[in-house]
Amino acid sequence: METPSSSHSENSAVSNSTISNDKVLFPVLVAFLETTLNHLLYRETVLKPARLRLAGKTLSIELKEIETPLVLIFSEKQVDVLSQWLEPADCSMKTTLPALFKLRDRQCLSALINSGEIVIEGDMQVIQQWSALLDMSEWDPAHYLSPYVGDIVAEGISRIMKKCLKLASNTIARKKTYFIESLTEEWKMAPSALEVAYFSEEVNAVANKITQIEKRLAALEGKHDTQ
Repeated sequence: METPSSSHSENSAVSNSTISNDKVLFPVLVAFLETTLNHLLYRETVLKPARLRLAGKTLSIELKEIETPLVLIFSEKQVDVLSQWLEPADCSMKTTLPALFKLRDRQCLSALINSGEIVIEGDMQVIQQWSALLDMSEWDPAHYLSPYVGDIVAEGISRIMKKCLKLASNTIARKKTYFIESLTEEWKMAPSALEVAYFSEEVNAVANKITQIEKRLAALEGKHDTQ
């Protein structure tokens, strides 16, 4: 039978491992996101007017699936993605990964805000302009790969990438669920305040009974000695 201390140690090890993995993977995620956004949004000349509307603006994105917020800093030539930014952002957004992906369609923005899937603080125009820029950009990887590898191969790679993105999203969701379940199981093992009070009362009752028995034994021994 597993003791609470060993279970607590295992849960702590899982939590430490999760935090350690997040610290390693998060910089990779930030670098990948920055490279992807620059490739999608800053290569096409036709998108330049939309990019200029965002130049000099900062957007903070806080995702429920990721503990650390992401800060997008827009300029005329590129967008920088940071995990730390001391200055207040022009606009802050709290949302989830599925809702964030829906921003590629600017028509969904109002519905996402009204449903509470996206919570915005600050300059609303930053979100509107960014959503418009995402909507105008070409998100199909086949569009960029076909000149180099051909249409058929590009389409195959595009499908694989979409499956990988879906898998990554599902993995993050499962990881979050597992972490919550681990904490819940650990809390179940810790006694509540009522359980502690009840146990204390039972201990006191047993101690009183032992004291009474000791007195009776002492009285019986006294009678035996007088005889």
